[in-house]
Amino acid sequence: MQAVCDVLEQLLQEGTLRQYAIGGATAAGFHGEPLATRDVDVFVFVDPPPGSLLVTLEPLFAHLATLGFNDFDEEGILIHGFPVQFLSASPGLETEAIEAAMVVEWDMHRMRVISPEHLAAIALTVGRPKDRARLVYLAELPGFDRHLFTDILSRHGLQKRWDEWATALGLEP
Repeated sequence: MQAVCDVLEQLLQEGTLRQYAIGGATAAGFHGEPLATRDVDVFVFVDPPPGSLLVTLEPLFAHLATLGFNDFDEEGILIHGFPVQFLSASPGLETEAIEAAMVVEWDMHRMRVISPEHLAAIALTVGRPKDRARLVYLAELPGFDRHLFTDILSRHGLQKRWDEWATALGLEP
């Protein structure tokens, strides 16, 4: 995993990526117990090509190919054996999550990781069964900041959904 983070930092320093942050189960595992996951979700800022309104990850994949990473495992490109799924951040919550990401040092490797509060809010917007389980996991972490989470929910119009989910999942709203 450290080697993947080194590649992400290289892409950032080269300007291939404007910013990135690790999300999903991988990020959740950094905040508590490691969680089983098949891939590494990486939220990124990617500019559209000149003259286009659509964002494409093709320039990123082309650059990764020059570095020797051109094999895919389902939706993730293999980087040092890990399937990495690059997700172009949507405006609003995901953009805020990347901008507020924590910079973590791990065995002399640097990585950017989405906070547990932003991960929980993102899980709330996605809504799959595994996201509900992740939300419960994150909300019960000892360091989970309920005040920050409430602020995030308020800014992104998610308070009503949280109240409904919290009741259904047996969490304190």
